[in-house]
Amino acid sequence: MSTVSSTLYRYADYLETPVPENFPSPNRNRERINPLTAGNYFPEIPAEEGNGIELFGQPTVVVFYSWHWNRYGDRLWEELKQSQAAIEAAGARLLIISAEDKKQAKAVHPENWEVDVVYDAQFRIARKVGLYNDTDPIWGRVAGVNEDVPTPAVYVLNAASEINYAFVDTYLQSALPVEEIVAAIGNQLAKRA
Repeated sequence: MSTVSSTLYRYADYLETPVPENFPSPNRNRERINPLTAGNYFPEIPAEEGNGIELFGQPTVVVFYSWHWNRYGDRLWEELKQSQAAIEAAGARLLIISAEDKKQAKAVHPENWEVDVVYDAQFRIARKVGLYNDTDPIWGRVAGVNEDVPTPAVYVLNAASEINYAFVDTYLQSALPVEEIVAAIGNQLAKRA
């Protein structure tokens, strides 16, 4: 009896072990977000998203918001509701730019709150401001955020849409800085007087 061994399928059940050095690098083509800072001008809001909202004429506090930030988003929403009176008393108006479309936003927050909201579901405004980039998603920096949404930010604009105060919370760790926002509005009104 002769034993013939065939090497044709010798390694059929053998899978190559992936080597970490051969994994694609998540940082190779990564372009980090680059948010606007104080001294820059806030971009115009596209007509299809703005519903006729103009940024000119009076100081405006612009807040980027998404309910996909989970507990951070819920806390920010409540802080905005509580601080709206202080912001308006300081002489500015509050404008929320939501990362969801109107239907989703109304489903999550059905209460009737009198505040200007712009729905930026395509992230056009967030891209212009530098808070959203496809290659630097927030879920790559913060655990628990599972959606592609912009980074939270607050901007205080003067009547000419120039940014006087910028707060960007890249890692979702800070509370809404209401005192700093009100102080920035006060400084801005003092310069104008």
